[in-house]
Amino acid sequence: MAYIPLGVAFGVLLTASGVNWYWAPLSTLLIYAGSIEFLAVGFMVAGLPLYQVAFTSLIVNFRHIFYGLSFPIGRLRGRVRKAYGVFALTDETYGITSAGPGAHLTGRQITVLQVVSHAWWFLGALLGALLGQVVPEGVEGFEFALTAMFLTLAVNAVRSSRSATLVLLALGVGAVGYVVDRYVVGESFLIVSLLLYVALISATYRKDEEAAE
Repeated sequence: MAYIPLGVAFGVLLTASGVNWYWAPLSTLLIYAGSIEFLAVGFMVAGLPLYQVAFTSLIVNFRHIFYGLSFPIGRLRGRVRKAYGVFALTDETYGITSAGPGAHLTGRQITVLQVVSHAWWFLGALLGALLGQVVPEGVEGFEFALTAMFLTLAVNAVRSSRSATLVLLALGVGAVGYVVDRYVVGESFLIVSLLLYVALISATYRKDEEAAE
């Protein structure tokens, strides 16, 4: 259900930026990647060249490579369902299928989850695009909707795990990524932080496994 307010925020932001309203539902159908869709609004308004859009999209959605390492695609039957499963792999559906009761969903249940989530995102964006045509100019804050969602997911993850280790690791690699991005290689924050974070949690997992043995 969180896709509804997020989709509405995206649709309103898009139309308020001067982009034709129908790009909102088209974007949700063809791109379906919330964070990059929000950024795409700025891309269209600024008229950025295609290579810059492609590179930025790769950086922003680089985390999906790591999602794919543990996404239970083997439970999906047939090429069509597997292809859609890869296309519709979002932060929210990955979060549901990777931990808790959602980790035991069948292939059919995973497909239904992704289709329903996709439909909510589409409907939310369509509603936001229509509402955006009547929202008064000067209203700000819609671009923060996605950040607010990630913050909520992070808080819920910490509450469920009841461990500060992952938070401390995230803060540490974030600081390192910022330094590298600022003083070494520009636009490298996301890649550096993700690679370092994966390496650290992998080492922590192996250490815990060895201790358990």
